[in-house]
Amino acid sequence: MIFIYLGIIAFIFMFLYDFYTLRNERRKKSFFGIIGLTLFICSAIMLIVFSTKIIFPIPIVILALLVSIISCFLLAYSLFLELPFTKTYANEKHNDGLVVTGTYALCRHPGVMWFGILFVSLFFLTGAILLIPATIIWTSADILYVYIQEKYIFPRMFNGYDAYIKATPMIIPDRQSIIKCKNTVFRGMVC
Repeated sequence: MIFIYLGIIAFIFMFLYDFYTLRNERRKKSFFGIIGLTLFICSAIMLIVFSTKIIFPIPIVILALLVSIISCFLLAYSLFLELPFTKTYANEKHNDGLVVTGTYALCRHPGVMWFGILFVSLFFLTGAILLIPATIIWTSADILYVYIQEKYIFPRMFNGYDAYIKATPMIIPDRQSIIKCKNTVFRGMVC
């Protein structure tokens, strides 16, 4: 269970990353971002390694492997490729450009979707029993984290965020957002 708690602490570091991003404090922002991401990845790996395992049938494991690869790619794509990397993660001043195309037309926080799918598929891939509570707790922490971003961080960070909220679902896509995503996925546009 210690690794689940460390994963929760990682979300606190990621919140501090956002806090210092808003204040344009690059060193603190970078420190908390790197520590949060590293802590979370290490927690997930250690949890899988040291958890008791269930053995699933091979077809389920193969399907889980495919879903894990796709969701991991989509998570990395949404967070690190679709957003302008240098402006978002490396600059002194925070990026005030709002991406409203591609997976960000699908929903305002596509990373939450890919994150949840990734951890469910990792459970069926690895059989690590501790992934059951970890997935529930970490996905809940991720939803709380994006709720805090929605209320306190992003309205200050991005011009036009209120209009984006009205036009795009928060986490669960709807019919219109799926069509918008499909029409814009290859046209990454920053407003």
